[in-house]
Parts: sequence; structure tokens; C-alpha cells
Amino acid sequence: PWSLSTCIRRKMINRKRFVSRDRACSVRSRRRCLYVACGHSTLCPYSLAILSLLLLSSFTIQAQSVRHNCWDIDLDVDNTRPPYLQPHTIAPADTGLMLIAMAKEYIGTPYHYGGRSPKGFDCAGFALYLYRHFGHHLPGWSGAQAKLGTEVSDTRNLQPGDLVFFGGRHSHKIVGHTGIAIQTDPSTGVFTFIHASTTNGVIISRSTEEYYKTRYLTARRIFK
Repeated sequence: PWSLSTCIRRKMINRKRFVSRDRACSVRSRRRCLYVACGHSTLCPYSLAILSLLLLSSFTIQAQSVRHNCWDIDLDVDNTRPPYLQPHTIAPADTGLMLIAMAKEYIGTPYHYGGRSPKGFDCAGFALYLYRHFGHHLPGWSGAQAKLGTEVSDTRNLQPGDLVFFGGRHSHKIVGHTGIAIQTDPSTGVFTFIHASTTNGVIISRSTEEYYKTRYLTARRIFK
């Protein structure tokens, strides 16, 4: 018969064997999960179920994203171009209103001779800058701009966005200043226009003002 100390010692050894066996089993299960995650052939049922759920959810999200993108795509629109340069069939008057709305955002911009950017405009550079955003490339001086488009002989027929021209300081009969018509009175032909003035920068003026009423020369329509 075994002594008491021998029995206790054997129980402790067996207990250590069971603990080490349990640890070995847990290590094996972890390895199996890692094998599945890394693409090895050893399979763990729990890890396989988790990975299947993850893959299924990712495929569902991707499918929803693709459908959403397909719904948002307009085959008639070039997404690489700004909205105002998209192919469309907008009436000239509507395009002029859009140009005027954009021009009013720059009221107060200082005058700068030869300026063609929001840092500073001159009269021709202001018109050039605005029309360029609508797909029209104007020359950089008023005399050349006055030869573009079609003439509007009667100021009562002016439309928003039409270019209006005035004589310069030294000669009232030679084009020296560019403005952009905003609104006209169809009964009198009196109109308002936005322009870059040498003293106040970008402002809105009336054709009845003393300086401009004696210098008005012609108007040209660019939008057709």
C-alpha cells in the first residue's frame, strides 16, 4: 500500500498533467484560428463562422455602395468639369443672371490695373474673369471686347450679362471702359451695370450718372 505522502504526490502530478493538457488544447485551438485567418488548411468551426459573417457583411456594404454610386451618376454630365461648364440648354438670359449673381459676390474688390483675379480687377479683367467661368474667353482690353458678339443697338433691349462700353477719360468716342448690364428699364432704356471702377473697385452704377451718361457708346451680347 502507498503511503499518504505518495498519494498526495501522485495527485499533484496528475493535476499538473491535466492543467498542462488543458493549456495545450487551448493553444491548439488558438493556432487553428490563426491558421484559418492566414488561409491555411486547418479549420476552426468558430473562426470560420466569424470570418464568413465578416465577409458577407463587407460584400453587402460594397454592393450598397455600388448601387448608391450608380444612382448618383448622370451619364449626360461630365463630373470633371465645373457645374457652370456642363453641357446644358440654358437660355441666354438665365446664363446672364447666373453671371450677374457671381459678379455681385466680388462687390468691393479693389481696382488693380491689369488685374484679372479676385485680388484686384480692372474693368476688362473683371469681365474676362467672369465670362471665362462660363466658357467664353474674352480679350484683356475693352477695345477688343467691344468687337465681340452681336450689337445691342437699343439699351431697352439689354439683357443681364450683356457688355456695355463707355468712352475713356481722354476721349469719349473711343472705348475705354467695360461694364456688365444687370437690369434695364424697357420704357426709358436706363440700365444698371456692375463694373470695376478706378476709384471704388467693383461697384454697381446707373447709366444716368453724370460720368457715364455722356460716355456711353455701345453694348454687345456674348451669350446666344
